[in-house]
Amino acid sequence: MSAPLISVLIATHNRRETLRRCLGTLAAQDQDPATFEVVVADDGSDDGTAELVESYEAPYALRVLHCPKQGKSEALNAAIEAAATPICLCIDDDIVAWPTLVSGHLAAHRANPMTVGLGRIVQQPPDRRDWYARAFAAGWNDHYERLAKKPAPSWTDCYGANVSASRELLLEAGGYASEFPIGEDYEIGFRLREHGGELTYLPEAGGVHDDQKPGKRLVADTRRQGRSYVELAAHHPKMTPTLFGWFSEPTPREVLLRRALLALRVPPAALRPLGRLLPGEGRRRIWMYFISRYGFWRGVRDSVDRRRWLQISRRVPVLMYHGFGPERDRYVVRPRAFRRQLLALRLLGYQPIAFAELARALREHRFPPPRAAVITIDDGYLDNLELAAPLLARHGFPATLFLVSRRLGAANDWDDEPPIGGRPLMSAQQALAMRERGHELGAHTRTHCSLPDAADAEIGEQIGGSRRDLEAELGAEIETFAYPYGRHDERAVEAAEAAGFLAACTTHPARTRLDQNPLCIPRIEVKGSDPLWTFLRKLWLDPS
Repeated sequence: MSAPLISVLIATHNRRETLRRCLGTLAAQDQDPATFEVVVADDGSDDGTAELVESYEAPYALRVLHCPKQGKSEALNAAIEAAATPICLCIDDDIVAWPTLVSGHLAAHRANPMTVGLGRIVQQPPDRRDWYARAFAAGWNDHYERLAKKPAPSWTDCYGANVSASRELLLEAGGYASEFPIGEDYEIGFRLREHGGELTYLPEAGGVHDDQKPGKRLVADTRRQGRSYVELAAHHPKMTPTLFGWFSEPTPREVLLRRALLALRVPPAALRPLGRLLPGEGRRRIWMYFISRYGFWRGVRDSVDRRRWLQISRRVPVLMYHGFGPERDRYVVRPRAFRRQLLALRLLGYQPIAFAELARALREHRFPPPRAAVITIDDGYLDNLELAAPLLARHGFPATLFLVSRRLGAANDWDDEPPIGGRPLMSAQQALAMRERGHELGAHTRTHCSLPDAADAEIGEQIGGSRRDLEAELGAEIETFAYPYGRHDERAVEAAEAAGFLAACTTHPARTRLDQNPLCIPRIEVKGSDPLWTFLRKLWLDPS
């Protein structure tokens, strides 16, 4: 007789008939029943669950653990401890298992012992006429369709109703955490990955989740989720960017409506009845998504103070300038316009910080200051010292200047047309004068070449070489980099990392998210032709 290879663990509480159905679908697996065991952790049911399990005639090994008043997480941890096999498959008691559920998980662990298997879950629409619950089920199923197309799942795809890992890995990671009643699935997925687990989506290892929660409860759960994730982020700071980095999604219109509702403190439940008035399942599903996201952010807002809320809900604009002067040109901003823009930043309460400070916050998984902004200036033109520096000093704002290391004291020779072509560049001494005034100096390659058009060896020399040049010439550490023309590819990013840069920026027109790759930070170009209202719009909304 074959020895069990995998343990199916089920935590249950007062759901006798649901559990009976789950056990029945496990009896219909295409996997040899002698190769798996089922352990039911009863956390205090008083409906005869223990008696059901003890008397149930199953083709597989079946046993019950008595875990009175311990809760789901503690019950699962007890089951993990008691498992008699090296692989644990945790499922909810309301899962209607497909015949391939156990075999799908087992095959993945045979192929890779470090697998964290994320089995597919099909949400069963409720029987009742509840538009929100039905839209929620459809949205849930859409998620798994998208998951099948992702190169690899993340810990945000982990859902404890159908997940497997080695018993050793689960114990090493510390098992399930009871202090996060809604975020426990993300939390265990995060810790398993941190301990070397490789998350893998298993579309064949599926089941139907027959959850009959009404829409009223689902909406309430979104608010509880937001509150729980605040605690989760405090416990695991590395999770913060992913949990909260998406406030400005999916569209500016939704973000504006969400901000208005949050300011008015509208309860998420008040929005649910409006869904019945919308024609078509598609529109109702869109409204369900909006309510779900709004409910989450309402829960977050209720759980943090104003300072933290500003840090969470606002992306950081990284502004990009070039030259300053009287010319009418895209790349030249008039001093009068620059003065107005700096004044607007001050009046609106923005706190300009150095580019390196933003990068450190991203790398350390912490929030930048509230209303942070970054001013960057490319190429290092002489007018940066003569015209921009006095205005920056008047407002006490730092800037980060990106210098072309082998053109110091020369002129722009990479553009043909004036006023940028032939424009004078600062010398090393003038650049140091900017640094002495509190501004940060960064690298911008040796010759301002287009990196994607360069050979592999040249990319390394242009990026790493520019840092070496400037540090030797200026006697100062150079931590940041800007890709010329904003153009970069995977080779350029790898070269920036190899050169030891703390951060690098592009010209992708967007504000910086909490979960931004520090070597691909977007920037918003401020053009010489931008009126003040356009500048303000770029501060508040990502340019289209």
